[in-house]
Amino acid sequence: MEIKRYKIDGESLRNNRLNDDFKRDLIVIENNVNDRTPVLIGLAGFFGSSESFLNRSYTGMDFLSVLNIISKDYSFIIALPDTMTSLRGNQYLNSMAVGNYEDFIVKDVLKHLDDLYGPRDKYLFGKSSGGFGAINLSMKHDEFSGFIDISGDSYFYYSYLNDFPVAYNILKKTGIDDFIDNFNKKYIHSNDELTAMNIVAMSAFYSRNDKINLPFDLSDGSLNQYWNDWLSFDPVSTVNNYLENLRKKRIVLQTGIHDEFKMYIGMKIISRTLERNNIDHVYIEYDAGHFNTNHFYLDSIPVILKNY
Repeated sequence: MEIKRYKIDGESLRNNRLNDDFKRDLIVIENNVNDRTPVLIGLAGFFGSSESFLNRSYTGMDFLSVLNIISKDYSFIIALPDTMTSLRGNQYLNSMAVGNYEDFIVKDVLKHLDDLYGPRDKYLFGKSSGGFGAINLSMKHDEFSGFIDISGDSYFYYSYLNDFPVAYNILKKTGIDDFIDNFNKKYIHSNDELTAMNIVAMSAFYSRNDKINLPFDLSDGSLNQYWNDWLSFDPVSTVNNYLENLRKKRIVLQTGIHDEFKMYIGMKIISRTLERNNIDHVYIEYDAGHFNTNHFYLDSIPVILKNY
């Protein structure tokens, strides 16, 4: 197993509103590559990026340990693009308020991988925000042969609403701009501040314009019209628009039944939608929560790699 590093020009990210660098790192992990070896593109969860996949753990299963086990039986190319933003994460959407990160993955990253390896099957995988990106991009774009979605953002009524009062209590005191400035100056953040930053970032990614539109009113916390913009991105709904595309994909859905953000509800709804439409997929529930779930990949990555 060999780790390689590249720098790519993210032309899709030029002149983004946050002035984040358009030149991005790409980490590639190769194992016994042959002409048929597929490429699996990893999308990091929120507050993470490509380097996060390389973090070692001494209290649980880390991603590199997963790959070491899988490498004994399978050939693979793992591609890990840097997608960090000034808002501390990514939803892998084209956003006027953040940048064209859907295009970055589908155009810039894929072009670089094609230059390196030539045409071959490509898959997406990720957890949480990365899982959201994996299902959203794969079902929309024929360039991808399938995806692994581990507890991706879904059924927004359950997964986000509990965080709105927390974010409201913080943002009503400062507003968005001052909150971001203060967040950037601090070395340590409370859990509530991290929650607020997550909601601010989601508001930017789900915005229909170049503003950060909170889904609630800062005067009293009540939901406003922008909540409907959020819901338009919810995979439990959007999956119905791409059923024929999904029929051609290799699909793995995984979730923990104790997920702290209740993602197991959305994942189950998506699975049942696929079942009703006779779309083949693998759906696995685990006795686990939202975090420390790298071991899920021991089950899902082989599903993607088999028959290659």
